[in-house]
Amino acid sequence: MKATGIIVEYNPFHNGHKYHLQKARETDPQNTIIAIMSGDFVQRGEPSIIDKWTKTKMALANGVDMVVELPVFYSSQSAEIFAKGAVGILEEMQCDSLFFGSESGDIEDLKRISTLQESDIFKTNLKKRLKEGLSYPTAHSLTMREILGEKELNSNDILGLEYIKAINYWQSKIIPKTLKREKVGYHDTNIIGNFASATKIRDSIRNQQDFQNIVTPESFNILKEYSNFTSIERFYPLIRYELIKNYRNLSEIQDLEIGFENRLYENALKFENYEDFFKNITNKRYTLGRTQRVLMHILLGLTCKITEQVKKEVPYVKILGFNNRGREYLNFLKVTNNKKIITSYKKMNETFSEEVCSLIEFNENCSKLYRLINNYQEYKIPLIHREDTINE
Repeated sequence: MKATGIIVEYNPFHNGHKYHLQKARETDPQNTIIAIMSGDFVQRGEPSIIDKWTKTKMALANGVDMVVELPVFYSSQSAEIFAKGAVGILEEMQCDSLFFGSESGDIEDLKRISTLQESDIFKTNLKKRLKEGLSYPTAHSLTMREILGEKELNSNDILGLEYIKAINYWQSKIIPKTLKREKVGYHDTNIIGNFASATKIRDSIRNQQDFQNIVTPESFNILKEYSNFTSIERFYPLIRYELIKNYRNLSEIQDLEIGFENRLYENALKFENYEDFFKNITNKRYTLGRTQRVLMHILLGLTCKITEQVKKEVPYVKILGFNNRGREYLNFLKVTNNKKIITSYKKMNETFSEEVCSLIEFNENCSKLYRLINNYQEYKIPLIHREDTINE
């Protein structure tokens, strides 16, 4: 059996995601489609607007064959580590290809640029720009122009480059394929036809505006029954508590540069309102996404030590749900005797080392934190999609 991997957040699943999924299916019709999906926390450094089990239901209802969780120690990280984790899981799932969207839609050009970016001169100059106090996207763009003579890349092209680098990092035989992103950009606030960015859709949901035509019917039927949409602002009391309580240990937190913890601590003491707090901690070096990721890492206790640990090896693979086609593929994987795949936590301590068990527990504890704000129903085994129903 063969499988096509897609790397997603589905925050929430919309018409653009449906288009991506359809094209992935058309490219390799016989392949099982496996989605590596962020769980309760996403790459922008935010809690997902809906919980991971609801996202799984939407993915399966819209035609994904199997959903695998991207654990929080990958999903809440920079593009590089996010990509390493996701591609590493695809490798564990024995996927033959990775199908992703990009602004350029040119896989050969992305491969060429990824090779150039691995050069010592590019890496050296990028580090130099970062030390000057520039944000990563700005430093990256300047280095691209100065060293490689290349145009500035957009967000999905940059992520695509990281996917290609991650394939090389894991020495994988996965074949990268890309689809040109159409209609709207990642942060666009315009609606074009029935297409809108996830950012626009989340804003519409939170502002109680009509969003029926910019998500799929399957997604709308699930979302219209959902009542506890989540935002980072609701987590601020917990973030503030962690900043004050663990101020002296913040240097261990992933992505936090020395000195920034003082700014965070002082403003946490000063501001009760998240909007005022956030406005006073951002600067030219810390982009919105990077600042939010630091705050999420503080909330979750995600340290540099954990990050270095999971960059070396994918510790486990947790299945969130599947349909009949996905079940067949899962049975195929069982024949290969892959011990990393989890469909139940029974006998976990017998299967995994103490180190891996601690990472599983870390991810589950992060979901428990999420449930303090959004108390969703937790499932002990994967969701199974059969035609028009999902068995829980």
